[in-house]
Amino acid sequence: MHRLGLSTRVENHSVIVSVEGDLDIATADDLHEHVLSAIDKHGPWLILDLSALEFMDSSGLNVVINAYRAVKERSGSLALAAPNERVTKVVRLVGLHRQVPVHDTVAAAVNAMEVLESRQQAG
Repeated sequence: MHRLGLSTRVENHSVIVSVEGDLDIATADDLHEHVLSAIDKHGPWLILDLSALEFMDSSGLNVVINAYRAVKERSGSLALAAPNERVTKVVRLVGLHRQVPVHDTVAAAVNAMEVLESRQQAG
């Protein structure tokens, strides 16, 4: 049975979605729906906390790419936080890290997101 643990919290205008377990074809739709709901409810400054994500395949990458598009359409931003080595390899293999910042910790991602948001508001 494939299970994906998802939770959402808001910290300094950033919407942090924690992802736990395996992100693959069996669970990708769950994350997609969760992310869209979270940004509709809390805003487009999205951080995916991947510290408890054990595995991600191409289906998971597609969800991350779609999340990136969704926040950009809403004038926001996406960051990835605390991916393990295997997930980092997948992100780097496809060059996603060139579009979506990857941070070592959620705190670092929140700080970077605050800077981006304030720059955008300043114009």
